[in-house]
Amino acid sequence: MKNLKLILFLFSVTTSIFAQDAPAQILTLSPEHPNPGDEVTITYNAANGPLANAMYVNGVVYTYDNFKWITNDVTLKAAGDKKWETKMKLSAHASFINCVFKSDTIVDKGEKMPHGYMFAQVPGAYTGWGILRSRAFENEVPNVVHDSAYIADQVGLMWINYELQYHPESRKKIFYYGLKLKKLTSGKEQSVAIKKELRGLLTDANLDNATQYNIQKTLDLLEYPADKVFSDSVQNVLVTKYPYGVLARDRQIQEITREVDFAKKVKLYTEFEKNFPQNKFEDVYTDIESLFYDKMIKSIVYGYIVNNKDYTYALNSVKKVSFVNLLDYHWHLVSIPFDRDHDGIEKASIETLKKYADIIMGEMENRLTFVPKMYAGKLSLKEWQEQALQMMSREYFTYAKLAEATKNYDVEEKYLAKIKPLFGYKDATYNEVYTRMLLRKGQTADAKNYMALSVKQNQVTPEILASLKEIYLKEGGVATGFDAYLESLKSLSNIEEHKKKVISELINLPIAGFELESSKGGKVKLADQKGKIVVLDFWAMWCGPCKGAMPGMNMAVNKYKADDNVKFYFVDTQEYIKDFKEQTQAFIKEKGFDFNVLYDGKNPKTGKMDVVYEQYSKAFKFSGIPEKMIIDQNGKLRWMSNGYFGSPSELLDEISIIVEHLKSENKK
Repeated sequence: MKNLKLILFLFSVTTSIFAQDAPAQILTLSPEHPNPGDEVTITYNAANGPLANAMYVNGVVYTYDNFKWITNDVTLKAAGDKKWETKMKLSAHASFINCVFKSDTIVDKGEKMPHGYMFAQVPGAYTGWGILRSRAFENEVPNVVHDSAYIADQVGLMWINYELQYHPESRKKIFYYGLKLKKLTSGKEQSVAIKKELRGLLTDANLDNATQYNIQKTLDLLEYPADKVFSDSVQNVLVTKYPYGVLARDRQIQEITREVDFAKKVKLYTEFEKNFPQNKFEDVYTDIESLFYDKMIKSIVYGYIVNNKDYTYALNSVKKVSFVNLLDYHWHLVSIPFDRDHDGIEKASIETLKKYADIIMGEMENRLTFVPKMYAGKLSLKEWQEQALQMMSREYFTYAKLAEATKNYDVEEKYLAKIKPLFGYKDATYNEVYTRMLLRKGQTADAKNYMALSVKQNQVTPEILASLKEIYLKEGGVATGFDAYLESLKSLSNIEEHKKKVISELINLPIAGFELESSKGGKVKLADQKGKIVVLDFWAMWCGPCKGAMPGMNMAVNKYKADDNVKFYFVDTQEYIKDFKEQTQAFIKEKGFDFNVLYDGKNPKTGKMDVVYEQYSKAFKFSGIPEKMIIDQNGKLRWMSNGYFGSPSELLDEISIIVEHLKSENKK
């Protein structure tokens, strides 16, 4: 009678939770009681939820199948009365499904009651439902339930106990969940129960990867140092019985990562590849792997490059390294040298960069066809592709610029289009390249509209302004009216907001003087600049962001060229090559900038060319370059800015806002 009551209780719980009493049913399946492997119609009733007024609905179905999570993207069709439907074939061992529905940025997870359906007759049903809503496992299961849906550890343990009662064969799959929840609910150590469970498991001669790793995680539940001897003995058994298993692999990853001798590291890794082929571990992703596997690979790949100037090892390894490492390859082997070449820091072979980029990018694109194992069961394919686009956007942009440099314009257009939702109008450099592409194709009207919107976002370069002015003049505008036309394109609210922000950054601090050699001859003393507004820009030939900021600084220099009361000095600091003055002048001349460059003096304490920079960086607590400082007519430091954020027009506005504010102060 007791068992009958429990069965009836479970039936009432599952039907009320998953069928959700009419007339407020949100998720229904047809047929009403499907089995794993069946094709079902999923109906979502959005009437009383956040998607009630949605124009379209997509979703992800998370299936607990044979104690693993599987994800499927679904597109729903309108079925009337704010209902949406989709068909899908259930997986062969589906024990539980959970649905999340989306439209634009609005997501319906079900809040306190997730949109789930339990196949109670299938092993894993109760476990899937319990662990999905247990905070104890939020990093081990899909993170897809609303905060209000999380249950107490005691309730989670209840569902695990139901699993054991109705599917005792599940024990080997769920022992870790049960023991962890038992420890959390009791508030006491569970060494006796844990040891008993693990001793029983270790008698099995054929434990799969997931079970081996669950044993490792269960050992972490023991008390240390009291249970260290037992834990060590279990680990020794695992390594002995499974010399090519999960723990042995983890240990090998750590050993290779720690090895400092490069030749030994390579030898160890060669053996590792032979003993632990990746395809045998696609079903498990351990903490050790997440922390050290990519580092292990990079230490070998970049070791070949640094020690032997050998790039072939990296290129030959692209098919077997992680997606994260592929990004790292492209960044270091393509983007950095391409940017350094563009910035005039170090010459690169564009043909070589294209060769590297084609190999690496081709493999990265291939990885978009499946979810990497680190995200398996947590992200759907579509979700992974959306996340990957965010991760790849910087490399896509480099690839587009590289395609432009090699006149592969179709490729350039393709990759600019991929990242337009992320970069379009919001990034000055992207806007410049995209505008250039439109103009090259003869799409003048589109280019004009695009540039106008870029101006509104204050993300334009001198090249964009020159192109826009050329179109303006060809359409009958007069040169004297261009500035007014440009102002008409800007957003007044953006301008006011930006001005308010910059003015809020004003300071009023004493600043020590300097006397430095000038590229225009003689020396410049800060003390001689009293009564003038002085703009200092600390930079170096080796600094890419410093050079990236120069078009915006040049716009500011040109704006105030006729104003003798505003002075710009570009302090060349931290240089380390003998002929840096010659190289600096060659670079400035090549770019067509009319800059007064000051050469930072030799630091008597360190011997480095950074005497003024070091003094200021310590006094005003900043580090790194570019560093911009504006000093008012009274010789006080009024504004500082570190770094460069990518928009020449925005930088011009910042300098202008401070300069004009200081001028107005002086008139009072």
